[in-house]
Amino acid sequence: MQTVSYSFYTNVKRLKDPKYEPVHIQYSDDLSGYGYNLEKDTNQIILYFGGSRYIAYNSVGYFGGVFDMPFLSADHYGSQNSKGRISLKSMKQTAEDLYDWSIQQYPGRKITVMGHSYGTGIATYLASVRDCDNLIIMSGYRDLSDLYNKFIPVFWGPTKLFITENIHLSKYAQNVQCDTYVIGSKADITLGAQLQQKIHEQIEGSELKIFEAVHHIDYLNDPEVIDYINEIMK
Repeated sequence: MQTVSYSFYTNVKRLKDPKYEPVHIQYSDDLSGYGYNLEKDTNQIILYFGGSRYIAYNSVGYFGGVFDMPFLSADHYGSQNSKGRISLKSMKQTAEDLYDWSIQQYPGRKITVMGHSYGTGIATYLASVRDCDNLIIMSGYRDLSDLYNKFIPVFWGPTKLFITENIHLSKYAQNVQCDTYVIGSKADITLGAQLQQKIHEQIEGSELKIFEAVHHIDYLNDPEVIDYINEIMK
């Protein structure tokens, strides 16, 4: 399953007609990605971690202009134009290196770390090891068994040990110091509202927001969700 998950980043093609034109960013010799609104003179930036198939180009192409501030995303080492080998370790390093580049490029800005679906785990990891102002978890999971069981429902109890390089969002969240928001929807049949309630209960001090009719891939296409997040970042 891990190999399949990684293939959703390594073998994905770029959007042919992006809604927002992604701007290429070479974060380092080995780390590549895209951004939007790079010159916006605001007091905040967004570091975005998309779910499966949402490589940096596609994440920015779909959502880069939704918020009126710099929106940054990186392709994990070993995927797309980023060099190396993709693994849990290199995904964590991707997040840290994106953050470190961003604070150099945008000193003094508030930082909102935002993740969706598969990307929520690495977003939460980043917020646990770096200083951030907000962590936004959209349709998250406690660990990868929550996600994998939607496709092959066999990872229960001791069988979770068979998940190699598991991403333990709930464990990372225990070290997050910034304001944390868990967003779900009753119409999300992939990682549903009840699961988001459980995640919220495991993250002390977090805020839970459940929408009525947002489907799994549509959170940042929904005006109510966008308005809610804009209120968070005021």
